[in-house]
Amino acid sequence: MDQCVECHMCHQWYDITMNSHKKNTCNKCYHKEYYQRNKEKLRQQQKEWRQNNKEKTKKSNTLGEWKSNGLISENYDQVYQLYLDSTQCSKCGYQYTKQNVKCMDHCHTTGKFRAIVCNLCNTNMLDKKKRTNNKTGHKNISYYKGQNIYVYEKKYYGKKITKRFKTLSQALCFKYIMLLRLKAGHFQ
Repeated sequence: MDQCVECHMCHQWYDITMNSHKKNTCNKCYHKEYYQRNKEKLRQQQKEWRQNNKEKTKKSNTLGEWKSNGLISENYDQVYQLYLDSTQCSKCGYQYTKQNVKCMDHCHTTGKFRAIVCNLCNTNMLDKKKRTNNKTGHKNISYYKGQNIYVYEKKYYGKKITKRFKTLSQALCFKYIMLLRLKAGHFQ
């Protein structure tokens, strides 16, 4: 066992550096001092790397966001190039502005890419993504296949009510009971 000159801790012989600058220091102390000596140089290298790879990181962040939102494509590079080249909305034809930015539109059930549109067209799209009842056909009731449950979600006067059910008929009964309670004035 050897002892580090800086931290005075005992280390195995292979943890002690034998370099010309600082003899008999542990790797942790050596790298800590190395970073202090070369801090400005390392910062400059990081800044240059960020500037050189700005487009690459922007592309990977954008594609990662699209994938997490459900986009499934055979050629993500082609979709990204379409996104970069797009100057106007493919639905309404207006130019993109700071308020009306471009968005990638895709089907939320299949994940297939459809078009590059403005955010107004994307939010006003008549699609199943806007309805919470994709599988059940009933408003405010969603089916979660992995958990095999039906979930009722609705806001009544700012109060969110969420309830889980095993069958669709239980969820529908609860939904109609809540509608009757709403009409009777229970939530005022």
